[in-house]
Amino acid sequence: MAQKLLLIVNPISGKMKAKNELMRICKTFCDAEFSVNIHITRCRGDATHEVVENGKNFDMIVACGGDGTLNEVVTGALRSQFIGTLGFLPCGTTNDFAESIKIPRNLGKAAELITYGAARFLDFGNFNRNRYFTYVASFGAFTDVSYSTDQKLKNVLGHAAYVTEAIAKLKDLRSYYMKVTYDDNTVEGDFLFGAVANSLSIGGVMKLKKDQVDLSDGLHEVILIRNPKNAQDLANLSREMLSGNYENQSVLFFKGKRIQFQCDEAIPWCVDGEYAGAHEKTEISNIHHKLRIICP
Repeated sequence: MAQKLLLIVNPISGKMKAKNELMRICKTFCDAEFSVNIHITRCRGDATHEVVENGKNFDMIVACGGDGTLNEVVTGALRSQFIGTLGFLPCGTTNDFAESIKIPRNLGKAAELITYGAARFLDFGNFNRNRYFTYVASFGAFTDVSYSTDQKLKNVLGHAAYVTEAIAKLKDLRSYYMKVTYDDNTVEGDFLFGAVANSLSIGGVMKLKKDQVDLSDGLHEVILIRNPKNAQDLANLSREMLSGNYENQSVLFFKGKRIQFQCDEAIPWCVDGEYAGAHEKTEISNIHHKLRIICP
């Protein structure tokens, strides 16, 4: 009996690659004897709603879009306690998650991977107990770039659109004094940027090394960047971050299962490239081995 596959497609993601590749993708799945149903998303949150309402009727759910589309599918799967397998066809602007688990950016090859690849349990994140993320929750410098950059600009310029938006925001950089508690430890300070991640790539710019990250160990990696004292410190920090060097006094790097952030003012957060509200207190916890996704 053919396995039932739900293909959820975001038609405007990235440079709208999915529109041109959809028939080839469907043929690959049908040739592998999947019974394919296609759902085209119409608005934000639509993918989550579709998975919650109908995901239980399928053996596999495949997200075709960017990191935001995958986030919606994962959210629906966690909310509905989906027990099948997930797949991902990355056609967003940055595709941090796909890069981390080495899913090909070529949609034809990614579709072939789904037909023969192995399913693996990965960790995901819970943000303030009411929102999920696949690879990163962050605050501070440039975290609003992904959701404030115009979609049309991203479709034309790709990742360069993020860089253009980031340069325009340099004048607005500021730090936040925060108390951060992770497991049985506490740190405090003025931080320019912070991220709780389960990824080798954040924003397509910040890179983590393979020996620093385990995507299924029940822990998140935490990066906190202290406020630079002058322009030279900022330049040095930028160079070190681009090289993946976190062994310096300006950067705190650690792992944790449950991380709490506390500040005297509400801080804007970003979850998988989408605005997640402003909060004085934030709690992030690791969701260990609840979902399986197909990897190389």
